[in-house]
Amino acid sequence: MKKILYITTVVLVASILFVTSCKRSFLDVPPQGKTTEEQALIDPEAANKLVTGAYNNLYLPGTVGLKLLIIADVTSDDSDKGSVATDPGFDGIFLDNFTYTPNTAIFNDFWVDNYKAITSANKALDILGKSTIDEGIRNRLSGEARFIRALLYFNMVRTFGGVVKLTTVPSLAQANNDEFQTRASKEEIYKVITDDLLFSVANLPEKGADGAVVGRATKGAAQALLAKVYMYQENWQGAYEMSNAVITSQKYDLAPVYADVFREKGVNNIESIFEVETGNYANQTAGGLACDAVSKNYSNFQGPRGSFATQTIAGKTYNGGDLGFGLNTPTSNLADAYETDDVRKAGTIIFTSDVTTTTLWDGFVLPKRPDVVNERYNYKGYHSPFLETNSCLGINDKDSKPKNIRIIRFAEVLLINAEAATHVGQDAATPLNKVRQRANLGTVAPTVANIWKERRVELAMEGDRFFDLVRTGRAAAVMTAVGKPFVTGKHELFPIPQLQRDLSGGRLTQNNY
Repeated sequence: MKKILYITTVVLVASILFVTSCKRSFLDVPPQGKTTEEQALIDPEAANKLVTGAYNNLYLPGTVGLKLLIIADVTSDDSDKGSVATDPGFDGIFLDNFTYTPNTAIFNDFWVDNYKAITSANKALDILGKSTIDEGIRNRLSGEARFIRALLYFNMVRTFGGVVKLTTVPSLAQANNDEFQTRASKEEIYKVITDDLLFSVANLPEKGADGAVVGRATKGAAQALLAKVYMYQENWQGAYEMSNAVITSQKYDLAPVYADVFREKGVNNIESIFEVETGNYANQTAGGLACDAVSKNYSNFQGPRGSFATQTIAGKTYNGGDLGFGLNTPTSNLADAYETDDVRKAGTIIFTSDVTTTTLWDGFVLPKRPDVVNERYNYKGYHSPFLETNSCLGINDKDSKPKNIRIIRFAEVLLINAEAATHVGQDAATPLNKVRQRANLGTVAPTVANIWKERRVELAMEGDRFFDLVRTGRAAAVMTAVGKPFVTGKHELFPIPQLQRDLSGGRLTQNNY
C-alpha cells in the first residue's frame, strides 16, 4: 500500500511531539488535500502541494492570527482586552493585567499551533530533501518551507525565549529523546532562523520574477524577515545590509494611501512583502480550501461589538447585530501618541461616540455608545461586509471573512533600515522621513528615539509592540507608566505552558514564573 502523507501532517497529541513514556496516541489533523510520498519525490506538482501544507498552518489562530495579537498587542500600551468586562477574550483578560500563569490556556494553544506548523514544514523539507525533481524547483519549494519555519520560530523565540529545536521528523522511537523534550537556547533557535532565511534568500525568486507566485514567500520576503531578525539580535550591519537589499531591489515602495494598505484594495500591493492569503490568491497557498481558507475569526475577533440595526449598502443587506467580539481595542495612550495631522491615526483607530453615530469608510453606521460597547476599535482588522469580498457563506457570516493578515510591509523595512543606519554610520534620515512623508508629516532628526516612536505609530495593532518594547529595553518603564504590574526579569518572556512541561516529564524548564 502507498504511504499517505496528509498535507498538514500527522502529529503527536496535545504537545505535538512531547509524549509521556507510558502512553502514545495520535491526532490526525484534517487533511487539506493529500498526496503520496512517492508522488512528491518525483512530481513537482505533488511536491508543491506538500509545501502548500506548510502555508495552511498560517490560518491557525495560534500561529500568526488572533492569539499572536493578544500576546503581542494586548499586553502592551497599544491595546486593551476590549469587549465587555466579563468577556475573557481568549485569555486577554489575564494578559492585559499581567495576571497570567503557566496554566493560562493561550500559551499552550500558541505552542501547539506553532509546533504543528513547524512539523508540517519539516515534513515537507524531509521529503523534498529526497526528491528527484528539478533542483531549482526543489530549492525554491524548500526555501518557501524554510521561510515559514523561520517565521514561526521567530515568533516562538520572541514569546518564550529558548524553545525545543525541531528541524527534523523524529520517529516514534526518537520522540522521547531529550533533544525533543528539552529547550534549546535562544541563540540556537536564532541560528535555525538565520540559516533558514539565508537559504531562502539564496533560492527564492524576486517578486514578479519567473517562478514567483503571488502570495508565496519571495527573496524580498526572506531578506525583510532576516533584516528584522538581525535587528532583534542587534546585528546592525546585517540588518542594514538586508533591509538595504530590499530597498534597492526596486520591487517595493510605500502605497500612496496608508489606510488602503489594510483594505482589500491593498492586498498584495507594492508595499506588501508577505501576507497570509485569504482571497483570490488563497488557492495558491492553501490548496484550494473553501470557507476555511480564511483567517478564522481574525476580523470577527476585533470587529465592533454592540446592538446594530439592519443596514443595506451597495445592494447588500447586513442583518444587524454586532460586527464582532470587540477585542484588542486601541488604547487612549496609543491614540495620544499620534502627531496632529498624522493620517495613520484615522487609518488605525475607529473612534466611536456617546453623542452621535459613527460612519465607517464603507458607509456602515455604528450606533452611539453604549449601543456600541467600546470607545475604539482596530480599523486594520475591519473587513467590510458591503464593499469587500464575503466568504462563501455570505454577507452575514462573521467568522470567515477573507481578511489577509499583513506580516511584513515595506514601511517596516524602511524603519529597520533607519534604525540600523544609526548604528553603522549610514543615512537614517531618508528612510525615516520617507515613512513620515506618507503619513502627511514633516521631517524629524533621525534619532533612535524618533525611530522607535515612528515604529509605534506606523506598525500599531500589527502584533509587534510588546516585543519591540522588550527588544529595546523599555518594557518596564512603559508598562509601569500605564499602570501595568510589569516585573523586570520576569515578564520579558511568557511562561512555558505547564501542560507541555508535564508531558515532557519535567524536562522542559520553566522561565522565571
